[in-house]
Amino acid sequence: MKIIIIDGYNVIHHSPFLKTLLSRNVYRAQIELIKMACDYCSVEGIKGYVVFDAYRHSGDEVEKAVSPLVKVIYTGEGETADSYIERFIIQNKSKYSYIYVITSDYLEGETVLDKNILPVSPKSFLQETHSSHKFIKEKYSSNVPFMDYFLPTELFRKIRNKLKKP
Repeated sequence: MKIIIIDGYNVIHHSPFLKTLLSRNVYRAQIELIKMACDYCSVEGIKGYVVFDAYRHSGDEVEKAVSPLVKVIYTGEGETADSYIERFIIQNKSKYSYIYVITSDYLEGETVLDKNILPVSPKSFLQETHSSHKFIKEKYSSNVPFMDYFLPTELFRKIRNKLKKP
């Protein structure tokens, strides 16, 4: 079994779209990255973790399952995403055949080098998520017009409007 673990803000800062969202609303940028991770993991059929730093904030570590395949981790006070990822790898590397670490942090990449632990650049990951999103859109969007036929018109409009909201 393989998994991915994503250094959240590291990836956000490598995407012009996500970086723009971050400058406007940190939570919106996080949500968009989480959606990308969910799309990618569902297409690939793998589990994923998205880790966000909370080292400047008080409080304990928080882990939330956002889908059957993806969990989001907000690190505890004083802990960076890098240190969480390193700890996660040490504790879990025997459980997985491969752990893909999505980061551009050189030191973290050095730390995780192992035959079963593979660093992946944010740029490569973002390209893969784009492909996953495109696959999902092509495969499942063709069914959307038929929803209008089976659902009451007002309910269909509400669903369509919610899906279109940015």
